Amino acid sequence: METFENVADLARRTFGESVRKYRLANEWTQEGLAKAVTANGVNATQTMIAKIERGDRPTSISEAAVIAATFGCPVQALLPLDRESATQSHLGALLSNFNSRMDHYHKLLDDLMAAEESMDSLLDDWDEYVKGLTEAEREYLAKIEIDARSSAENGMRERLHGKHPEEG
Repeated sequence: METFENVADLARRTFGESVRKYRLANEWTQEGLAKAVTANGVNATQTMIAKIERGDRPTSISEAAVIAATFGCPVQALLPLDRESATQSHLGALLSNFNSRMDHYHKLLDDLMAAEESMDSLLDDWDEYVKGLTEAEREYLAKIEIDARSSAENGMRERLHGKHPEEG
């Protein structure tokens, strides 16, 4: 039968390993996790997180609750003392990683949509400018190899929207 101290050591080590898994799954540094935990109500430092992850520092119930809330998981997911709980913890870490990456993916999509709108606006400006060119200006631009046709005619809009005209 395990002694109380062995169970406490196992709990600290297991909790620390889970915190580390979740932190890495979310692509956070120890410093980043400490800042997030602090923002959620528990004063934390990088050193504190390192000691927790190594199992060298006992964690209070309130600290454990805030760390779990920071990861968006139940406290039990960070303290798997049996195979079923360990599986739940591992899947929870993977889910946390997925959610973190999905948030990043959506931010990138938003950034891409904004960039596309900006490029469309630029092409609108292009079209407005080339519409006002004289024949002499068009001939000069052709000599220096600048295609002064509208963005639809010269394929710029198709390129922007991922359609590449076949080159013959």
